[in-house]
Amino acid sequence: MITLKNISKSFSTDWKKSSLYKDLNFSIQEWAFIAILWKSGCWKTTLLNMIAWLVWFDSWEISVNESNYSQLNNEQLTKFRWKNMSFIFQQFQLIPNLTVQENIELPLDINNIPSAYSVEEILKKVWLEDKIHSYIYNLSWWEQQRVAIARAFIWKTPILLADEPTGNLDEKNAINIMNILTDLHKETWNTIVMITHDTDIANFAQKTYELKNNTLHLV
Repeated sequence: MITLKNISKSFSTDWKKSSLYKDLNFSIQEWAFIAILWKSGCWKTTLLNMIAWLVWFDSWEISVNESNYSQLNNEQLTKFRWKNMSFIFQQFQLIPNLTVQENIELPLDINNIPSAYSVEEILKKVWLEDKIHSYIYNLSWWEQQRVAIARAFIWKTPILLADEPTGNLDEKNAINIMNILTDLHKETWNTIVMITHDTDIANFAQKTYELKNNTLHLV
């Protein structure tokens, strides 16, 4: 379970201080696949970054499976993330001059962590086995998104955070991506937190929430 307690985040301009969140409280059950429905430009990515502890807070308490990691130092947090979290970024964050295989293997090599699948196995699950030696700059957006998903699932983590995983795709390929995510979730049983502005995409999740009055409410 992921639990957020009394999370507050603000930012300052030359004129004033504004609140993004104030005393946000929310719990996500273990093994759930949830969608957080969000309007574009409404600080949606900040929420995922808060769960992953990639931004600083005004006040906070975050725990995963009853282990509070709010007090960890930067080195401890980095180790915690690599052990417990994987990411699907809206802009993919792939390295163009590396091959598909090299991009997928890179997190494993950097962190010396075991894989849940071979590269060949995970690429077959995202229909890219014939692209294993292709360079990223030669792939379409649709293919790059599937590489990003393969990289997120190559090692098994309890939590997967997905930021608009279909945001750069047309309707047909967006549905294909969600079918892949749904199948992989059933296979790995990790907890998926997905941000999306698309109601149809949110419907693939088990539950959908919206932010109202500093609390995430079930739709």
